[in-house]
Amino acid sequence: MRVRSGDTVATFSFDHIEPGFERAEARFEGLTPPLRTFAARVFVDEPHPDAQTPTDGNIHYLGTQNFYGLGVPDVAPDPNDAYKLGRASQSAPTMVPLNITQRFRDYLAQATPHAAPITLVAVDRTGAEIPDPGLEIEGFSIVTR
Repeated sequence: MRVRSGDTVATFSFDHIEPGFERAEARFEGLTPPLRTFAARVFVDEPHPDAQTPTDGNIHYLGTQNFYGLGVPDVAPDPNDAYKLGRASQSAPTMVPLNITQRFRDYLAQATPHAAPITLVAVDRTGAEIPDPGLEIEGFSIVTR
């Protein structure tokens, strides 16, 4: 799915999460590395977040994931190349984790059980919102352990 800034990427019910988890990760699943560089701010249960939505002291802000764009579309390597390494292409979908442990704990400590949306806001290095950053993901998850 193509994600635009301000889009809700998932909705989760957090009423069965044990508060003693060691780590919490927000995961960008099946992410196709973007062509442009930007940061994705992750918000939980924040109505209408945008680039001006505070992050400091905001219980609904879970963290920021920076993406360093490829700049140009990738060309798939020759499958017969003896020197190919790793993935088939640097543009191949991958999973990108974001550690949200403390901020997620803080949110859960004050939240009443309900279904909460997860929203992403894309910004450039100056903090200006990017309406369509070219973010392609297959899904978004929150994993605790």
